Amino acid sequence: MKKRVGIILMGTGVCLLLNALFGRYLVLPGYLTTLEQGRSTIGDVQQTVPLWKIIRYLLWAYSFKLGIFFALIGAALLASMDSRRLLIFIVGGLIYLTLAYAPLPAYSRLFGIGGGLITLFLFFIIYGWFRERKHLEGPGRTASDFRLVGYFFFAMASYNLCPLMGVKAFALYPEKMLQYGTETEAATFSTHILIELVLGWFFILLSYRKKG
Repeated sequence: MKKRVGIILMGTGVCLLLNALFGRYLVLPGYLTTLEQGRSTIGDVQQTVPLWKIIRYLLWAYSFKLGIFFALIGAALLASMDSRRLLIFIVGGLIYLTLAYAPLPAYSRLFGIGGGLITLFLFFIIYGWFRERKHLEGPGRTASDFRLVGYFFFAMASYNLCPLMGVKAFALYPEKMLQYGTETEAATFSTHILIELVLGWFFILLSYRKKG
């Protein structure tokens, strides 16, 4: 029964991920039109949006997050994860999804604290990798090395969020971005971050294929 549910959930996750990738071509044009209409609204006249379009947009907006969530739950069921641990994972995931698009402040100090924590976590990850690798051999050691490369690119992507959002491109402060003309820098850092994230996930994937 668990395996059947796991397969269904993974299939649902794949469908949601496909909707996240291709549904944008159906949703975004109407969404951008709605934004333009909202800007052109005068006085108390409000633009009404059909309920089905709102539902379609929300489904698309959550498709990637829900798709990954369902796929992970399905994989956990297929891997016979302990029921208590799986329940904690599901509850935690639902809490996150509920707050995924909640409005949050963008204080510079908050990003500084976050960056400091990421650096600290990275230090302990490298130390843990060093201790673990000494006890590995053959494919396990190679897989561990691939993971280290993946960690490197994730660290670079995390760091590049600082100049993108703060002092360099000012993505968090669009008025300053326009004032200083840093749109090109914003595009450059965004592309670097994307490349680093792709490489990071690629080497993590290689680590599992080599280990297997």
